[in-house]
Amino acid sequence: MDFRVWLQLAEALGPVNRWFCSEAYGKEIDDPDVLLTYFIKSGGAANFSGRYGRAMGTLNRWYCSEFYRRDIRDPQILWEYYMNHSPDRPAGTDSRYDLDDVLSAMSIAC
Repeated sequence: MDFRVWLQLAEALGPVNRWFCSEAYGKEIDDPDVLLTYFIKSGGAANFSGRYGRAMGTLNRWYCSEFYRRDIRDPQILWEYYMNHSPDRPAGTDSRYDLDDVLSAMSIAC
């Protein structure tokens, strides 16, 4: 399976999306089809696409290569660097929990 698809499925079926989806439906949701549909309709797929694009972009690739002191082009290394060290996000934050994303998901869920 393509790395990008694997990452996106992991987020769509993961605990954060599962929680928001369950809140929207008012019950525990475990059905992968429902979780994927909710992920797409709530903007999770668009949010992921933006983060993935920035993670694979020139700026992150440069910072990641500087960090490892060699040219980095591997998508997994670039993604992990972006999620853990990216200079365009505040240190120690996970963009999956940004307030704007939470408020957006809440407005869609209501």
